[in-house]
Amino acid sequence: MDETRNEAGFSYVDVMIAVTILLVGVIAMLSAITSGIVMTTTGQQQLAAKQYAQSTIESIFSARDLESLGFDAIGNVGDPNIPGAVFLTGDRKFYSTAGPDGVVGTADDAAGPDGTVGTSDDSPAVDGFTRRIIITDIPDPDRPAAAISLRQIDVTVSYKLGKSVYRETMTSYVANYRTKD
Repeated sequence: MDETRNEAGFSYVDVMIAVTILLVGVIAMLSAITSGIVMTTTGQQQLAAKQYAQSTIESIFSARDLESLGFDAIGNVGDPNIPGAVFLTGDRKFYSTAGPDGVVGTADDAAGPDGTVGTSDDSPAVDGFTRRIIITDIPDPDRPAAAISLRQIDVTVSYKLGKSVYRETMTSYVANYRTKD
């Protein structure tokens, strides 16, 4: 009988302390995993927004190079200095395919087969993203009377993650390389 009295084990308090320490470690690990997943999602959305902004700028350069549109079409609709402008102002949904003019990002992208804007089921809006295009004339200080041959393009793509709205802005410049003076 003396042999059983000499055996010692863990008390209830020792077990509870060990379980508490283990629980704190598991909660910290789960928090780190959750944070990693959130950062991965944020990174994916941020990359997509940058790619949409770059694609929009490439589309504007394409509009300049098309004979049907040209440099005179690069501007915001409603700008009195650019009467033939085709790019809408304000935060807008954008579409992954071009409208009848063949340029992504212009006012006709949501046009249906009959040409009516806002009726296309063939080209659904990119979900969760909006874009704002601001095009500004850059006058030449050395030739103030010359026609505008340089424009600044600011494209801001907005997206929502949870309750927060994030924005990615890309700026570029487009020149009218076909000027004659």
